[in-house]
Amino acid sequence: MDKTVLIPSVILAIFLIGVYLYRCWQAGIEASNSVVVSSLLNSSGIVCGLALAASPFFPAVKAMIGGIDIYIVIGGVAVLFVSSQGIHKEVIKSTRSESVNKPVQQTAEASVD
Repeated sequence: MDKTVLIPSVILAIFLIGVYLYRCWQAGIEASNSVVVSSLLNSSGIVCGLALAASPFFPAVKAMIGGIDIYIVIGGVAVLFVSSQGIHKEVIKSTRSESVNKPVQQTAEASVD
């Protein structure tokens, strides 16, 4: 990852970690190391995601974001997963018969009667 992505990621991470630590202090709870690390990783994802989304519209951005192929793969997997969920919900689940769509508890209660 080059400095074009690294520097904004670190700036965003410092901001997010600062907000988190302030909110922990305000609530009187102990800060979690995993949230701090997660904020750092998520800030990198946000910066790369914004750059990827902007790259088709701004050629200068596209030229600056070399070496972030992992985010392209992650984005592709995310789109695949969300699209698969949508197809399953709209095509498969919406066309099931009513007896299949009933929760298990209702079916068990009906058989007891």
